[in-house]
Amino acid sequence: MPQSKRRITWGLGLGLLAWQCFLPLSATADGSRTALIGFAARLSDSLAQSARQGTELAVEEANQQRYPESEPIQFVLLAQDDQGNPHLAVNVARYFVKSRVAGVIGHWSSESILAAGRTYEEAGIAQINFTSSSSQVTRQGYQTSFRVIGGTADLAVSLADAAIDVLQGQRVAIIGNDSAYSVALSNSLAAEVVARSKKVLQRTTISAKTSDFNAVLKAAVDEHADVIVFSAYVVQLGAFVKAVKRLGIKAKILLTSGASNQNVTAEDNGNFYVLEPDIQQEHCRSWKTFEQKFQRRFGRPSTTYARYAYNATNTLIQAVRQADVVNGLPVTLALHKIHYMGLSGAIMFDQAGNSINPAYTLYHFEAPGWRAVQFFSPDQRKIGQCIKG
Repeated sequence: MPQSKRRITWGLGLGLLAWQCFLPLSATADGSRTALIGFAARLSDSLAQSARQGTELAVEEANQQRYPESEPIQFVLLAQDDQGNPHLAVNVARYFVKSRVAGVIGHWSSESILAAGRTYEEAGIAQINFTSSSSQVTRQGYQTSFRVIGGTADLAVSLADAAIDVLQGQRVAIIGNDSAYSVALSNSLAAEVVARSKKVLQRTTISAKTSDFNAVLKAAVDEHADVIVFSAYVVQLGAFVKAVKRLGIKAKILLTSGASNQNVTAEDNGNFYVLEPDIQQEHCRSWKTFEQKFQRRFGRPSTTYARYAYNATNTLIQAVRQADVVNGLPVTLALHKIHYMGLSGAIMFDQAGNSINPAYTLYHFEAPGWRAVQFFSPDQRKIGQCIKG
């Protein structure tokens, strides 16, 4: 048995015997208990701020609801800025453990998530990831790691479907950076493309800090790439898109999660596509309601990350209520059994904490915005669940 699983099993044995003595009730003046919801990200990032607002909205709504706990539970958001730094992420994780949070939404980057994971595992505190698809997050054997979006392998399969079957790519080029997320995704995508098509494949890795894409894009053009997949994080997207326009590239550009939050109108070459996790918003009545609430509360449209964070937070809140405790291992155990109806259907996790049956939608930019082209999911019933939601 892996060491991490031995830790969680040992913790379970102690927890079931004594968690009521170990966990504070944190009673408030009205007799309710307080459950802290940790949120960690690089808060200087506008997309991360939007995600924090999604979490904040979920907490506010939960506190307005009546739920038949033995004693009422009041939820409080505890947000921390890890600056996207793995070392700082560990310090933030230790602070959350000391604060006895019910669980953590985040962190933002794969590096931060991976760095903080052991701290949460040893404390039995659930960590729900809503941004990174790096499969390494849930391959560590930690029982406290969960993800509400698909993993690297899931995303790579749908990206290959989009590049080869939908966009009809004959010569596919992959441009990624040296971050843990992008390297893992590029590796999986390259394997998928080669395995299914035997098409010519070019693979290039650049620094996660660069804004100069001229050389790699020119190399893709020289190889006559007809589909170029950019597998890096959205912070580099603006510079990448400008380079595509400046060089007059005619190949189809396939972007990944988060890109639809960006306005590419001024730089559009007519061939920008993005594959986003989840179902097209227009199919989901609950998504429309969420958008209305979000705009009333914060005075601006939501982002994809706001919706994912909202889903993750509500999933954690339901686990707290089902466990009827404000923190500790029982919350993590409840998440392993959870069946929560989120904005686009059921959210459930496998034994490793991966999202079950993750869905993706391919969008094409057509002024004034992104238009859905095709839906990908191992379970086509997700659309029906969403429409009924």
